[in-house]
Amino acid sequence: MRLFRRVLAPLAAVFMALTLTGCMVSSPEELYSLPALSEEYLQLQELIDQRISEGGEYAAPTGGSYRQSIQLQDLDGDGTAEALAFLADSSHTPSICVYRRDDAGSYYLYVIIDGAGSAVSSVEYADLTGDGASELIIAWQISGDIRLLAVYALSTQAQERLLSVDCSEFLVSDLNGDGTEDLVDLRIGGSDPGVDLYTFSHDGEASSLSAALSSGVSSVRRMRTGGLSDGVQALFVESSREDGLVTDVFTATDTALTNITMTGAGYSNTLRQRDVFAADINGDGAMELPAWYGDLLQWSSLSSSGYRNMVMTTYHNYDDGWYLVLDGLLNQDVTIERSYSAVGERSVSFTVPGSGAEPPRTVLILYFLTGENRLDRAQSEGRFILHQDESSVYAAQILGDDITQDGVMNAFHLIYAEWQTGDL
Repeated sequence: MRLFRRVLAPLAAVFMALTLTGCMVSSPEELYSLPALSEEYLQLQELIDQRISEGGEYAAPTGGSYRQSIQLQDLDGDGTAEALAFLADSSHTPSICVYRRDDAGSYYLYVIIDGAGSAVSSVEYADLTGDGASELIIAWQISGDIRLLAVYALSTQAQERLLSVDCSEFLVSDLNGDGTEDLVDLRIGGSDPGVDLYTFSHDGEASSLSAALSSGVSSVRRMRTGGLSDGVQALFVESSREDGLVTDVFTATDTALTNITMTGAGYSNTLRQRDVFAADINGDGAMELPAWYGDLLQWSSLSSSGYRNMVMTTYHNYDDGWYLVLDGLLNQDVTIERSYSAVGERSVSFTVPGSGAEPPRTVLILYFLTGENRLDRAQSEGRFILHQDESSVYAAQILGDDITQDGVMNAFHLIYAEWQTGDL
């Protein structure tokens, strides 16, 4: 039974894909009966079972978006999906078996891609050459953070490896805006951490552009693409240093890859001491970079020329999972104080300076409430509910005359988990 589950389970996705085009059931008996296995499924399973019987086993990619042991992808662009089986032999060396279908609809073993290292770290599919077929992009796990990045073209009569380079992380994006996907290779190990951008001609020839990462980075926490304030697409690489977190921002043209945040000191001018990551904080389609000033975060947009413009100031409460936009609601001279005054109740008070002889005054309090009577407490003493879920309630109490309930509701936001961790 254990062997049966090991062989059958990874093929479930293939079976579902092959049967989705079948007819709908039309009777109660058909509704409650198991679907019949298609001939294509059985025949593909037999081919893969043959490989496993020779001492192989399923070895799914350990990371990335595609983590199934069996994957269906139309690699050659003919409208029919190939089946890719991710396996390992008895010595745990990974390989990928690519199965195609002939004119009669039967699968056959087209090619075996022999791997390196101990596993497939991740896999992507993208048309890097612009010929309508997808290349197979594999990061083979070598050791630790070291991976071998390889690009395979399978649209011809045999596999062709277009690229093989060292890699820490990679992603696929049209970074230079020419309409064809590019390959971004991030290198952390060694004395020269950097980013390489690979573009490919129609015949598969690779060209590269390079730019340096901030010196002293020890690990990359996040790598993603996003827009700049002038609409240019950029690569955001956020890395850990001994003295904090730094974001390197790269733009690309046909002739240059540029780190637009690099300073003469050899690292980006975005260094900060707390783990908060770049995000489109105001929803304008451009990524904003955060900077800590006391208890507040100031978010700035960045143009492709490196010009920064402050767009928003926020207070982020990571412990309770919310943030408040101060612009249009409170003065940035506000004093912020946290309180744990009761069991199941945490609060943050916002106090503004007094004018003349007037003392400072608290104008707003936000609450995070738990416990059985949390709803009652959220609506007592002039409080109102901002958000609630199954176990907690967020509430507010207005004490200042120039603050409105609608203003607080619009300024209050929950923090998404990815902003907190940012981990790759």
